[in-house]
Amino acid sequence: MVSGTQQIFDKLDRDLAEGFRMMQRLRLLDLDNRKGKAPGGYQSTLAESRLPFIFMNAVGQQRDVETMLHEAGHAFHALATRAEDIYAYRHAPIEFCEVASMSMELLGNEFIETFYAAPEAKRARREHLEGVVEVFPWIATVDAFQHWIYSHPGHTRQQRRDAWLNLMKRFGGDVDWTGYEEALANMWHRQLHIFLHPFYYVEYGIAQLGALQVWANSKKEKTKALRDYQNALALGGSRPLPELFSAAGCKFDFSTATVKPLVKLLQTELQKLLILGFEKVFGSFGKPGGKPSPFRLDSVKRNPFSSTR
Repeated sequence: MVSGTQQIFDKLDRDLAEGFRMMQRLRLLDLDNRKGKAPGGYQSTLAESRLPFIFMNAVGQQRDVETMLHEAGHAFHALATRAEDIYAYRHAPIEFCEVASMSMELLGNEFIETFYAAPEAKRARREHLEGVVEVFPWIATVDAFQHWIYSHPGHTRQQRRDAWLNLMKRFGGDVDWTGYEEALANMWHRQLHIFLHPFYYVEYGIAQLGALQVWANSKKEKTKALRDYQNALALGGSRPLPELFSAAGCKFDFSTATVKPLVKLLQTELQKLLILGFEKVFGSFGKPGGKPSPFRLDSVKRNPFSSTR
C-alpha cells in the first residue's frame, strides 16, 4: 500500500511525494488491519507538531486505495498550513477540506497502474467515477430528509416514513424494491450523520463539485491545476469559502453553467473506460505476462450509504 501510493505521488508532484515520504519517515501512517484495532479510516493533525497522521484498516481491496488517496489529500492540507501561526487558520471550512481529499482521489486515480494491470486499473477508475455520480442523489436525499425532519416538529413515525419514501421516489432512480419495501423505508438509518451530525452531509456534495473542477482543470493544464490546488490548501481557513474555491481555480457556484460541464466530463471519461467492456477486462485477468494485483476489485464500488466518509 505505502510503496504503491508513493509511486503515485512521485508521478503526480514532487512536493506532494516528498510530503508523503516524510510521513513514512516519521511513522505517521498506521494503515494495515489487525486484530483489536479500532475500525475506520481518517486523517488527524497532531496539533503540537503540526503534522498529519493517517489511520486506516487496509485489507487489500480497491476501497483501500481510494481511502488512502482521500486521507492523503487531507494530510497534504495539514502540511500546507503547517507554517501558519494562527491556530484557527490552519483549519479550513469542511466544504473545502473535502475538496483537498476528493481532488486527490481523482488526481491520484490517473496513476493507479502502480497497483493494477491496465485492464483492472480501467475498471477501478470506472467504478470510482460511477460512485462520484451516484453519491450526488444520495446526498440530496439525506439533506432534504433532514430539512423535512426539523421543519416538521411533532411528526409521527408514519409521516416520517412517508416523507422518506417520497424523497426516494424523487432522487432514488428506477430501482425496483419489490419485496424489500421495509428495507427501503428504513434505509436512512444507515446514514449516521442524521443521528450524530445534523445537516452535516451536503458539504460532501459541495466539495465534490470543487474536486471535479480541480480534476477538470488538470485535464487542461496539469501543472497549473496542481499549483492552484496547493496554493489554495496553504491558505487554510484564512479566507472565506468562495475565495478558497477561487484560489483552487474553482467556482463556488451550483448553477447549471458550472455543473453541466462537470457532468459532461464524467460522461466522456466513463465512455472512454466503458469501451474496453467487461468481457475484455475479465478475459485479460491472469494472462501470462500480466501484472499481478495485490488488491481485489470484488468490492470496488463506493457505498453511498457509508458513514465513514
